[in-house]
Amino acid sequence: MKKVTMVTGNTGKWQIASNIFKKHNVDLRQAKIETPEIQAYDVEEVSKYSAIYAAQKLETNVIKSDVGYYIEDLHGFPGVFVKYINNMLDSEDILKMMKDKKNRTIYLKECLTFATPEGKIKQFLQVEKATIYKEAMGNGTTFDKIVVLKGDKLPKSMNSEDKNLKHFEEQLKIYDEMARFIEEEQENE
Repeated sequence: MKKVTMVTGNTGKWQIASNIFKKHNVDLRQAKIETPEIQAYDVEEVSKYSAIYAAQKLETNVIKSDVGYYIEDLHGFPGVFVKYINNMLDSEDILKMMKDKKNRTIYLKECLTFATPEGKIKQFLQVEKATIYKEAMGNGTTFDKIVVLKGDKLPKSMNSEDKNLKHFEEQLKIYDEMARFIEEEQENE
């Protein structure tokens, strides 16, 4: 069985990855370590740097996911800085920025990076189009309360945890792509 370590403390990401990797011949392990997040605008660059750092520190092959939220009419704000914005601003602050904006499109970008201790990488990128709701609802992070996922009518915070996990499990094809890549990569070793 193929083995890889996923570097994450996010239980939702871990659960999604675990469910998907079980369908493939890959033994997914978890490591919760802090990785540096470089100051870059591209989610791919942040994911790459963190994955290489983790692979070298753990001395094993790893996968690392990073997410960016890009609001179209705010010129891509907050981008890769979602985690910081969730801690600095509340949903009402974001809605004030959107007050006179007609375009409420937000792109959720997730980059999943495979890295070896030697610095070899393979990346998969997923972009999902969503919408900023007109008001904050429910509980959760700043963006959970205002982001409406494809097929929904209300913000993500109004869904059950199971519904959100199912949504991302279905949408995040990059996890299947990564599992297939790892299967093929390690067969060739």
